[in-house]
Amino acid sequence: MKCKICGTNTVRDLEIAVAAGADAVGFIVGTTHKSEDSITPAEAREMIRLLPPFVSGVVVTHLTSPEDLVRLVEETVCSVLQIQDMVPVETLALLRERFPHLCLVKAVHVTDESAVSTAKALEPYADAILLDSRTADRLGGTGITHDWSISAKIVSAVSKPVILAGGLKPENLFEAMSVVKPYAVDVHSGVKQDGVRDFLRTEEFVRTAHGF
Repeated sequence: MKCKICGTNTVRDLEIAVAAGADAVGFIVGTTHKSEDSITPAEAREMIRLLPPFVSGVVVTHLTSPEDLVRLVEETVCSVLQIQDMVPVETLALLRERFPHLCLVKAVHVTDESAVSTAKALEPYADAILLDSRTADRLGGTGITHDWSISAKIVSAVSKPVILAGGLKPENLFEAMSVVKPYAVDVHSGVKQDGVRDFLRTEEFVRTAHGF
């Protein structure tokens, strides 16, 4: 199974993710909610340039206005954009028209059964759906799991790739994949030790994902 390591904010973080074998590395740029790991568009652009072939750089953002999102793609020169907050489908359509090359990942926060209909409504406009947890002050990176049975329903309901996030860590990853059967998994705080990305935890997470 594919694996993304998110919340990369230093070259050391990037090197750990790449050395552990991650398929994608996430950079949080443009925040409206709490995040300890956000970086500037320029920093994201420079680290994306450091990625080796076949490892994707994903810009993860809280921004919602079309103007801000267009500027972000231009400034970071990213090929994958993950939008964490809710935006009208017209915004996704605009980004698709403006950047035909761009892979759009749209987050859906699994708070209750309504997440199923939300994911189905967004499916035609996104290249992938990411299922995440949220709190009042965080749109991701919560360290909290959600109801995986709802996530499994979303996997069955949509035809686009579904990425599972939210409270994943080496200790619960196999169970989460077994229940949800997503296309890929995404981790942020679950591979940290004392608030810092840990190589051994990252390596274990990636190895478990790839072995599923």
